[in-house]
This record gives sequence, structure tokens and C-alpha cells, in this order.
Amino acid sequence: MVQPNLLVGAAGTTVSTTLAVLESPLYSQTRVTLVDPDLPITRKQAEEYDHAYRPSSHTASVDSSRIIRPDYANPAYSRLAAEAQEAWRNGFGGQDVYHESGLAVVAGEKGSHYVEAACRNVENIPSHSRGGERTSVETGVSKGKDVERLGSTQEIRKAAGLTAHSDRDDEGVESELLGCIGYINRTSGWANAEGALRNTMQRLLCYRQTSRLILERGQAKQLLFSPSEPDTNTSIKPSVTGVVLSDFSQLEADLTILATGAWTPSLLDLQGRLQATGQVVAYLPLTAAEAQELQALPVLLNLSTGYFVIPPALNASSPSTSLFANAAAQPAKGKEEEEEQQAAKPYTHHLKFARHAHGFLNPTPIALSTTISASPSLPSPAAPPPSALRPIRTFQRTLFPAPHPLSRRPFSHTRLCWYTDSPTGDFLITYHPDYDGLFLCTGGSGHGFKFLPVLGKKVVDVLRGQGGEWAEAWRWRERVSKEEWMGDGSRGGERGEVLEEAMRRKEGVIEARGGSGGKWGKEKL
Repeated sequence: MVQPNLLVGAAGTTVSTTLAVLESPLYSQTRVTLVDPDLPITRKQAEEYDHAYRPSSHTASVDSSRIIRPDYANPAYSRLAAEAQEAWRNGFGGQDVYHESGLAVVAGEKGSHYVEAACRNVENIPSHSRGGERTSVETGVSKGKDVERLGSTQEIRKAAGLTAHSDRDDEGVESELLGCIGYINRTSGWANAEGALRNTMQRLLCYRQTSRLILERGQAKQLLFSPSEPDTNTSIKPSVTGVVLSDFSQLEADLTILATGAWTPSLLDLQGRLQATGQVVAYLPLTAAEAQELQALPVLLNLSTGYFVIPPALNASSPSTSLFANAAAQPAKGKEEEEEQQAAKPYTHHLKFARHAHGFLNPTPIALSTTISASPSLPSPAAPPPSALRPIRTFQRTLFPAPHPLSRRPFSHTRLCWYTDSPTGDFLITYHPDYDGLFLCTGGSGHGFKFLPVLGKKVVDVLRGQGGEWAEAWRWRERVSKEEWMGDGSRGGERGEVLEEAMRRKEGVIEARGGSGGKWGKEKL
């Protein structure tokens, strides 16, 4: 049996997989080296990890919150997510990490096959008590039936706990942003992603005491091959024997597991199989009283536009300074905006707005004739294009119409979250067919974090050749063209937007409907 002894990356998938390897009796003699730019490397740093170090804020799995849902159109993912959710409910990731706020999944007037299929799947999950009343774990207030279908914008507003919109001229925008049809699943919720990953890393660090876990701080720049220049004219497969770090040092291994997320395409030619996409995230500052008012609201996710909002938690204040270190404070370009930015400082909680969309591409040459979309080099650009924030501002004002105090409050921080997308939305977890000694564990496609409690064990199953249906779902696939890149049906917005072009776009000018701005994007930030 091949022994995995080098894992590159320290995000959710890597940490889950490393734990599964170290906790498995099958690998009781295995020593694992974990490589990441943000790891603690001394014993003192490891002891102070909870206070002095945080999981890398550059990864998609680190944020103030991530949606935890079994709401999938694919029944297999729905079942696996339900299994993971039970672990979240039972305390995985630490105390007060998981919040079962409910989730409203909605779509525009054309509807959504994904929304309808996901609703059927969650209705069929055996653990749900059909027709019963549920009580909010946050407030103790009765929440009604587990799953309730919603047939109008007004029903969505009511289910989401939002006040009625007073501006009748904006009905078209309201129905498009809030949705016209969907359902609410009161058994879904969200988790403090950074806190969960930090606490899980703390479990992992215990293995340092047994000398089975070695931490290496560094960024992998390229793979090591044997022979160093593979001969394409021979039938003998070259081997990957480790990685070269940014300081040119080398780490060798019998089996390298590459779990580098959105940076994977910069290490390996995965054109037509994976691409990195940048997704917009914005944080609205709240007072403690405002957080108290909003914490009982469900997550609202519009799969037609991609916009969503996640409520705050009273037991968690602002996202950590490490997360905001990789975010951009909204720039003050004039006296009015400077005063707005200063006004945000006293707030202690945040409401998260984001977009689960096709995202921004970052074309990056990796060879003379090959260009792929990869995450920018670290540190990645913090600020999203201004044109991408305008429709989120409109979404904010639709949720909280004037004179609500949140209607025009400025965001305190914004950032780009980098997904690693596959053409089908399936993960890529498999041995590389062209190289011995290389196992890929990537392609999270923006929905991998929720599986943190169970994914590592599934990865180990695939490693051992016993992955079953998941080995098939996460297999190595043939390249596809841009036109065939369809995803899993859960994304909204325009396709093919290029980050650099959007950053150069003149602020305040929207050239056409759709894209980063569209008909919702004509308002000042």
C-alpha cells in the first residue's frame, strides 16, 4: 500500500485528509509532512497557534462563515452533506461553531432545476421529521416545518424575516434579487469556517508530539520529477518525487498529495479540467444590538443571481484580523466616504454578503502556448472590482430598504475568495494518470468546506482504491472546452469575466446589462 507522506496545502481538504491518514490504523507507521506558507514551524509557535496564527486567509475555506447544507440537486452529494451535517450538529469544529439558522434557497421568475431538485432531496432525507415543529437552536423560538416551499417574493421576504419593501418602483429589481420561487430548509445553517479550521488544526497539531507530523512553512512553486525532464517518447511514466519551494529548497516524498486549491493550476497543467475563479465577498459592520436582531434570520441564497447573505452570530465577533489582513478596507476617496469609513470602526459584528457565481477569471500563462485561470500569486489582490460591488450594494438595499439603518451603511472590508472550479462541479480526487507518486485532492468548486468532518475519510478510501461511487464522481476527466464548462447548475451571473479587465473598467460606468454591474449596478459605492 502506498504511504502518503507529503501533503501540500493547509486548507480544509488537506487538514481533513491529514487527520484521516494519521487516525487510520492502516497508516499507523506513516509520517506525514504538511507544507503551507502559514504554518507554525517552531514548538512555541505551535503552542501559541490559537492566538498568534490562523489558517491561511488566502484559501476559500477560511472565512467568517460558510453555508452548511444538504441542499443539493445531486442526491449523492445531498446524502454526504447530511452525514457531515450530523457531525457539525454534534460539535465538530468546536463549541458554538455551527449555527442552524435555516437556509432559504430561491430563484428568479424563470425558476431553477437545481432549486426544485434540491428541495425534493432535502424533503427525502430520513433524519428530517416531516410535519413537525422545530425550535431554533439560536433563539428557542418555534421555526415551523422543516421544509416549506415559497411561491412569491412576498413569501420569500416573510420566510427570510425581512421587512416589506416600501418602494413599489423597484418591484422588478426586488423580485430578481430576492427571487420569486424557492423554499426554506430550516435544518440547514452555517459554520464559523475559520474557527472550525483552526480548532481542527489544533487536533492535528497533537500529532507533532508523536513525531508523525512534520510541519514545513513554505510555498510550493513546482513539482519535482524523476527523471527531471520526462521523455514523452517513452511509455514509462515519470514520477513526482516531491516539490520545490519558493526558496528553492526541495521536499522529497514517495507520494505527494496536492491539495493546493486555486493555486493547483499554476503547479500542474489542468487546462480544461480545473480553473480558478474569484468570487466577491463584502462585510457590513453591525452593532451588538443589530447583530442580536439579525442573528435569528436564515441564510438567503439566490441561485439565479448568485447573491447570498449569512447572518451574524452573537458568540462570534468580527472575522479575525488575519482574514481582514487579506481583505481590503473600502478606500476613502473623498470627505464623505472617509467619514463613512471612520463611522464603521466602532462596530463589533459583521453581516456577510457574497456571490456564488461563475466568478472572475485570471488568465495566467504557464507555457508558451498555454494559458489557464489561476489564483494570483500571494498576496492576492484584496479588493474586488468596484463594478462587482455595486450590485451587492443594491442587494443590501433591497434586503434593508430605507429608512432602515443598514440600507446605505458602507462595507468595512471586501475581498476576493478564490474557488477551484471543475467543469461539472465535482471534486478532483484521484491519482494523476500520467505521473506516478502524485495524488490530486482539489476542485472544491466553492462547496467543499461543509464536508470537512467526512471528506478526509472519503479521500483515504479513494487512495486505497475503495472509493466506490466517489472514486467515479471525483475521477480524472477528459478536457472540455469553455463552451462545455457547465458546472453543477448552482451558479448565477455572467460567464467569462476577466479580473484584469474588470479592474480597469472605469468606475461608475456600466457598459451593458449583466456582468459585474448589470441593471443593478448604477449606484455609488
